[in-house]
This record gives sequence, structure tokens and C-alpha cells, in this order.
Amino acid sequence: MQFFRWLFSRTVRKAGELADSVEKMLNHQRDVLPKPNIEHIEGALAKLRAAVSSGADSEAIQAQMTQLEETANKWLKPYANGDFREYAVMLLEIAVLILGSRQFLIQPMVIPTGSAQPTLWGITHHDLRDQSEVQIPSLPGRLWERWIKGVSYYHFVAEQDCDITGLDAKPKTYLPFVAKQTIHTTAGDIPVWFPPDRFGPQLDLTDEYGQVLKKTHFRKGEDIVKAQVVTGDHLFVERVSFNFVRPQRGEIIVFRSEDHPGMTANTHYIKRLVGLGGDRVRIGDDRHTYINGVQLTTNDYGFDRVFGFDPKQPPRPDHYSGHVNGTIWHQTTGSYGPTPNFPNEQTEVTVRPGHYICFGDNTMNSSDSRWWGPGPGGEPDFAQEKVIGRSLFVFWPFTSRVGLALK
Repeated sequence: MQFFRWLFSRTVRKAGELADSVEKMLNHQRDVLPKPNIEHIEGALAKLRAAVSSGADSEAIQAQMTQLEETANKWLKPYANGDFREYAVMLLEIAVLILGSRQFLIQPMVIPTGSAQPTLWGITHHDLRDQSEVQIPSLPGRLWERWIKGVSYYHFVAEQDCDITGLDAKPKTYLPFVAKQTIHTTAGDIPVWFPPDRFGPQLDLTDEYGQVLKKTHFRKGEDIVKAQVVTGDHLFVERVSFNFVRPQRGEIIVFRSEDHPGMTANTHYIKRLVGLGGDRVRIGDDRHTYINGVQLTTNDYGFDRVFGFDPKQPPRPDHYSGHVNGTIWHQTTGSYGPTPNFPNEQTEVTVRPGHYICFGDNTMNSSDSRWWGPGPGGEPDFAQEKVIGRSLFVFWPFTSRVGLALK
């Protein structure tokens, strides 16, 4: 009955809020208030709550609220800058809620690389300098594409003959979200506001490692930079369920690298779980993975798209092409690629107890258990304690991939 009174009576709700507020202030000041002050306030609180619980009418409750306000104003010590304190407490509570949610419930994550494509897309970039038919959008169009689709355009034309003399190694940050990186030329510096994370490679100024300039001399009117950079998918990682139930084969999981051999140190990876502790894992020349001698197919959870490829087509980056071992990699590219742990279809790896083996969906562009841990003492699997959660929901950019990202 009390719940329905609270639900339908604005007076009852305001009475509860007032009582809670006064009680909080009283508890903050108990150590400094004289005992009579405390007794006066507690008495007024008790009368208001008794009026509410006894079913008194709105007029009687309002009278007790007035009495409580007068009592609190008389016997509580006033706070200096009370409004400021209330706002500070509110902001602190919001911060604690956000940090707690991020640590224990849901954590946002950006897909940085293309190893999960085409399931989840990482950052991609396109050099448009040789595509004169491609027009860079106007400023409103560029802002729209950046905020909605996560697409950024960079276009700089040489105003006179010049040579690039260097690039800033790191961006300069002026505000939390405002940064600038500079292209240094003999004709003057070119500032690049809101630069991409991998400045040189993603603007196609340098090689993939950002060490060697691809081109240094530019004629007047020539495009120094004409590039499109598309941000990676932003998703929420659900961190609760794996505390109670271990992940299953076929799920997309997120885990910490923590200096595992072959992994980039101190970062997070997102891959598809393939092998669990005790499993014997083998990659066949048919581009299917075998667990304990049994072939994984499109009927297995999470692998309906991975193994739904056309076997007549060679494996291709950014396409579902199954899983590729060293033999097929060599037949396709002429090298053996990142496959030392699975060099051929005869190689079978046993997953250690309490460990996992994971592969990227983009099998021709993925550093995964085929590569991790090469060399003495290295292992292709990693401890299950490093898993922090499962992919849950892509929330930005607004593409066809927005929505649940469970498999």
C-alpha cells in the first residue's frame, strides 16, 4: 500500500525526498552537533514519517514537512557554499557510477586493427591522391560524416614546389579533444588538426611502420595528402557473465595481452575463441579447423560466416575465408606469413588446461594463435584469467554493424 501511495502521491514522494535529505545532513553533522539538536531533528523526522506511514492526508503531511524544514534550519549547522557542495557530491557520485560500471559491468572499446573484419571493422585508410574523381565533401558534409559515420578526410595541396622535411612524432594536445600534428616542408609547416592515430601511415605519407617517407618532393598544385580515414567500430564489452560462466567456443572475447610472447604489450585483443583447455587443434588445408579430430563447420556456434566461404575462391583479406595454415598461406602469397604454430595440416596443437586458443575472422590479416609465442618457451594459447569479457554491442559509428555483436 505504501508503494502505491508513493507512486500516485506527489506529496508523499516529496516528503520522502525531504526526510532523506535532512537525515543525510544530520548524519554528516552528528559528531559536531549537541545532543539536544540531534533529538529535535530526529523527533521532527519521526513525526513526518509517522504521518506518511499512517496514511494521513496531504495537508497533514505538508504540515509535518514544514515543521521538519523549520527544525532543520534551526538546529543544523549551515553549510558554506551549499549549492556548490551539492553539485560536487552529485558529480562525484556520477564519476563513481561511471568508473564502477566500466570496471565491473560494461567497458567501451575501439577496434584498432582489421583482424576481426568483416565481423568488426578496425581503422581503415584510403589514399585518394590518384582518384581525381573523388571529391572531398564540404565542411558541413565532412562534419556529418565524421560524427555519424566515423569518416575523416584530410586534403592538403602544395601551394608551391616543396619537399617534406619531416613529420611530428607525436601530436600536440591543446584541449582534451583538440590535437594538432604537423607536416614540415621547405615551403612552411602544414598543421593537421585532429590527426589520425597513426599519422604517417594513415595519411599515406610513410611506410606501414611510419619510418620511411613514401614521397618527399611535390610540385605546385599537387596533392600532398588526400586521404580518407575510417574509425574502427566502437563497442561495449560485457564484463559480468564470465565471472560465473566460462566463454564457449565460437564467442568473440576480449582479453589482455600482458606481454604474452608475440602479442603487443599491455593492450587488449578481440578474437574468436576456437580452442579450450585440453582441446587438440588443427587447421586443415581445406581452411577448416579441427577440434579433437572433428571439423568445425557453419553449423557450429559462431562459425556460420567464418566457414561460409566459397572454396573455389582463394583466401582474401577482409573476407570470410575460414582459417589458413602455413601451407595455404604459402600457396596464396608465396610466403608463410604469421603461421609458425600451424605450418601445415598435420600440425596439431594441444591447448593447456585453463588456457584458450583464438583466431581472427580476417584470417589473411590477423595476428593470432597461429603466431603468438613462437620460439623456445612460447605458447600459442593464453591463460583464461586474461579474458575480461565478451563483445556485446556496437554503438558507433552508425553503420549496418550497429547493434548486438555477440557472434
